[in-house]
Amino acid sequence: MIGRDTPGRSVAYALGQRAAASVPAPPPPPMQADAPAEPLPPGGPTLPELGGLHGIFRVGSSLLALHIEAIREVTPRPATLASFPSRRDDVIGALHLRGSVIPIMDLARPLGLGASDGTIILVLRTGGGVIGVLIDEICGVIALEARALSPLRDAGGAESGLVSAGFVNNGTPGAVLDPQAVARLPGLTVTTDIPVDRSHNAEAGEPMLLFDCGDVPLGLPASAVDATVPRCRLGAPAADSPLWIGVLDHNGRRIPVVDTLRLLGLGSSGRLTESASVVLRMPDNRLIALAIDEVRDMRRVRAQEVLELQRFRLGEPGMLCGLYRAERDHLLLDPQACCNDERLVALSRIEEEAALASVGGEGGSLGRTEPFLIAQLGGAICAIPLSQVEEIIPTPAARINLDGMQFARALIAHRGRGVPLVDLPARLGMAVAGEVRPFAILAEDGGDHVGFLIDGLVAVERVALQRLAARGDNARVPAATVRLPDGRTCEVIDLAAIIAAERDASVQAA
Repeated sequence: MIGRDTPGRSVAYALGQRAAASVPAPPPPPMQADAPAEPLPPGGPTLPELGGLHGIFRVGSSLLALHIEAIREVTPRPATLASFPSRRDDVIGALHLRGSVIPIMDLARPLGLGASDGTIILVLRTGGGVIGVLIDEICGVIALEARALSPLRDAGGAESGLVSAGFVNNGTPGAVLDPQAVARLPGLTVTTDIPVDRSHNAEAGEPMLLFDCGDVPLGLPASAVDATVPRCRLGAPAADSPLWIGVLDHNGRRIPVVDTLRLLGLGSSGRLTESASVVLRMPDNRLIALAIDEVRDMRRVRAQEVLELQRFRLGEPGMLCGLYRAERDHLLLDPQACCNDERLVALSRIEEEAALASVGGEGGSLGRTEPFLIAQLGGAICAIPLSQVEEIIPTPAARINLDGMQFARALIAHRGRGVPLVDLPARLGMAVAGEVRPFAILAEDGGDHVGFLIDGLVAVERVALQRLAARGDNARVPAATVRLPDGRTCEVIDLAAIIAAERDASVQAA
C-alpha cells in the first residue's frame, strides 16, 4: 500500500519498466481506441495468457491484479487534474507526466463499483497506448502461476468484461485486469506509448523497491515484499527491545515492526510512534515489517547495474548484497538473508505465539510460570531467569577498566577468578555506554562467569513465559517475553546465551 505524497510530486513507484530514459522526442498525440487495440508487443504478455509477476492493487473493496509488463508506473494523484475532452463520463481529466499528456479514467466506474476518491494513478499499457486509471491502494507484487488463475467467461463463452481471470491472495479473492479490454472501451482515448527496447527489458531482472530509511537509501527486490504501508501510528511492542519498535495493524493482522537501521547494523531510528513500513514475506506465510521513511521508486535493475561490496564488513554480516547506482546510490538488502535472519524469524512468530497463548491451557505457550528477576536497564525493564542469577552485588569500585574492549567494560577479582563486567543496557542498546550502573548480576554458562551491570532492581516475580525463540543471544534475538502482574510485558534476557556467544566468538578468533 502506498499513500499520497506532496501534491504534484511523483513518487514514481514504477512496477514496470521506466521510460524516463527514452524521452528524446516531443510527446506523441493521443489516439482514439475505438478500433481494436493492437496486441502487446512480442515478448510481453498477451492476456489472458496468464502467469508471472503481477502488481496487485485495490479499487474500492475489490482486489485487482495486472501483469507487471502492462504496468508502466504508479504515481500519486495530484491535487488537480488538467481538464480533458472525452465522450466518456469516467474520464475525469489528464495528467502531464514526463512529457506525455495521459488521460485519467476512474476505473471504479466501468467496473460497476461507483465513483472513486482514489489517491493513486496507475499508468497501464494497453497494447501500444497508455492510460492512467484511478485506484485506491497498491498492495504489492506477487507471482501468480497460471494454474492458480481461473479464466473468467460468461455462459456464451465471451470475455467477461474488463477482467480475464480470478485468483486468491492470502485468502482474499481478486481478479486480473485485462488491459486490452480496457483499450476496447468505446470512446476511450489513450496516449501513444513511448517505445522501449524490449531486449533491454528482458535482461532487466525483477523490479526493485527503492526507499529511504533515515539518511540511508535502500533497495529490496519486489518479489520479497507483501505490501508497502504509508506512515501510520504504530502500536506498542510487547517487549522493551531495541530492535522491535512497534506493531502494525495491517489487513486484520498485528505485524511486528523492526528498526531497519539496527537490523542492518547501520545505526538506529530510535523509538517511533509512527512510521511508514515495508512488509516482508517470511517463511510459513508469516510477516514482518521494516520501518522506513518513504518509498521512492520501483524499477527494474539489471545484474550488471549492481556493484559488489567486496569482502569488507559493512553493517550486519550478510544482510546487504550490493550497491545500486541510480540518481542516488542505494544499498540492496538480500531477501534470503532476511528470511533466514534469526531475529526476524523469532519476531515473525509473535503473532503465532500470541494466538497459541489466547487458547490457554497447558498446550499454550503460557502454560507454566517461572521465577524471574525484573531489572531496570536504562529506561526499560527486562526479565532475567532467576535460574541464571548466581549472585547480585554492588558494582565493585576496585576494578580494571577496559573501556576500549568490545565485550567487557571492566575486570574484577571475585571468588578466586577474574570476572569481566559487561554493560548490559549498553550492549542491548537500551542506554548510553559509560554511565554508572550501581549493580552487577553474576551469571555462569559452561563454567565461564560474567558480571552484567544493570541500572536497578525492581522485583522478583513468578510469571508465565511466552517463548519466541529457542535461545536468545543478546540484543539480536528476544528469546521470550513475560507479562507482569501489573499488565506490563517485558523481554526476557538470556544471560547464558550472551556468555556462550562471546565464548564462541573468542574461540573462533583464536
